[in-house]
Amino acid sequence: MKRLKEAQKDLLESLKKLYSTGIYSDLIISSSAKSFPVHRAIICPRCEFFAAACLIQYKLMIELHTTQEATKGVISLPDDDPLAVEMMVQYFYNLDYCKTTPESNSDRSHDDLCQTTEEHSDSGDIPDILLHAKVYAIAEKYAINGLKSLARANFGTTALRCWDTDDFLNAIDEAYTSTLDSDRGLRDIVLKVLAGHEELLDRDEMKKLLRRLGSLAYDLVMHYHQQKDKPDVG
Repeated sequence: MKRLKEAQKDLLESLKKLYSTGIYSDLIISSSAKSFPVHRAIICPRCEFFAAACLIQYKLMIELHTTQEATKGVISLPDDDPLAVEMMVQYFYNLDYCKTTPESNSDRSHDDLCQTTEEHSDSGDIPDILLHAKVYAIAEKYAINGLKSLARANFGTTALRCWDTDDFLNAIDEAYTSTLDSDRGLRDIVLKVLAGHEELLDRDEMKKLLRRLGSLAYDLVMHYHQQKDKPDVG
């Protein structure tokens, strides 16, 4: 077991080095703000969207009689939140994401730099709770289940701490506008927090959200209705 853990650690450190240096990269993922040199062999098995995009590029390369060495493909994601794109790329290599990017050639481990994403609240312009909602949305969009589960867990943990802030209300807005009604991952967390802190319903900004987001108002009414019908235990 110890040898297995050491081998896994070595593998993660190797992936981390590939991410931080960009060495041997053969693909570029670009957002509206930044470009990321990545590796097809790492990205494509993790996400069918990128696998399909790379396959199209490969077929085009064959048609144009160019070589893979001479052509570094670019996948542009201009419509996605740029920080969420960066967190997604980070996750492919680190199995985690954080707003403080591990430095190149650093002796500090990834665990030191990014213990868990929710612990980092002093870097970046996007509040953690809102970032987790955005990462959840991009993970859903590109069907990256592991990242989606991680973002949901981070969202839930952070919501317990910041439920009484404007950041949480903004995150509610993001959760309800960036996901389908059938996707309950973040919405059920929101409802649980609101039910546990009913004083939030007295806030003017919360009232505005309820007026604007009909699905939120509906979910909240149904949540209270279902809780009322549950038999008392004890």
